[in-house]
Amino acid sequence: MEIGKLKQTDIAEEMKRAYLDYAMSVIVSRALPDVRDGLKPVHRRILFAMDEMGLAHTAKYSKSAKIVGEVMGKFHPHGDMPIYDALVRLAQSFSMRYP
Repeated sequence: MEIGKLKQTDIAEEMKRAYLDYAMSVIVSRALPDVRDGLKPVHRRILFAMDEMGLAHTAKYSKSAKIVGEVMGKFHPHGDMPIYDALVRLAQSFSMRYP
């Protein structure tokens, strides 16, 4: 396509194409777990934040709200429910395919 030239396009076809492109980008980048480690971006952000907070298996007890707040404040500004849901699922061995 040349810059400065107008191209006639059917609005319905353009909307369908744009929506499909967006939906596929969301599925590939957020909804599907990564092949390398099986984690979604929100899981990776949670683990990174916990590492920065010094929360390892040997650390003392910490409330989930503290972890969720840290993740939401620094890495994932999309609300607390998706972060909390992902955090709970990480702790449940039966919800992941490989523990």
